[in-house]
Amino acid sequence: MTKPTIVEAAKIALQLIDRPANLKQIYGKILERSLYQFGAKDPLSVLRVQIERHCEETNWSAAAKDKVFSKDDNGFYSLLEYRMKPSLDNLISESPVDNLLLVQQLAKNLRQNTINQILERLYSLEPDDFESFCQRFLTRYGFEDMVVTQRGRDGGIDVHGYLEVGISQLHVAAQCKRYKRGNKVSRPDISQFRGDIQGEYQQGIFITTSEFTQEAQEIAFKRGCVPIVLIDGQTLAEIMIDREIGVTKNNIPIYDVELDLI
Repeated sequence: MTKPTIVEAAKIALQLIDRPANLKQIYGKILERSLYQFGAKDPLSVLRVQIERHCEETNWSAAAKDKVFSKDDNGFYSLLEYRMKPSLDNLISESPVDNLLLVQQLAKNLRQNTINQILERLYSLEPDDFESFCQRFLTRYGFEDMVVTQRGRDGGIDVHGYLEVGISQLHVAAQCKRYKRGNKVSRPDISQFRGDIQGEYQQGIFITTSEFTQEAQEIAFKRGCVPIVLIDGQTLAEIMIDREIGVTKNNIPIYDVELDLI
């Protein structure tokens, strides 16, 4: 697979940031995702030259033919392709059905964009901060007396507390792993966590920003063993949106004309 150029890396970085960004923010995102390996002593200057060469209305004598970026008066860069997307006014038709489908598609895109933003924030947390976040998340979800465990005290248990289920109360434990993309939670991770909670807790919850391997998913519920609920990054973000945990929701009215009801 061909490695991206500096310009391609900057373009990907701006897509991930999803808003205008200055040079240091773009450079930081490139390093965070290992999009490009700089060898120069002054990588920021190299990055600035390449971005400026591909900016519209640039004053550089060695300007590139293909324009990728735009730059505002505050020194923030944006992608030209975002600005050239058709406006909403051009997309609206005379058909109520077509407009409803458009709104549904926009809502779907907005939801996925929100999920991506949530994951970006979670990836930026330190492991200890992610454990504290999980404690607050589980409390908001409905768990009670959730406590973050002091590191090294209870093996793989990061948070523990209780969950009311009908007339009974389950003693639950959670493990929280702020993993990078591609670093999946595997079967041994689940087996180790189950061994740490077996005999003391009635349910386990494994929360990660990443994903679970197929083997990990298969062993999560095993006959005669403590069940382990698996929550990956996508699921975590979706729960936050649905339960409005750390997310606010604005309702947009959709109108249907029904004169017969007058």
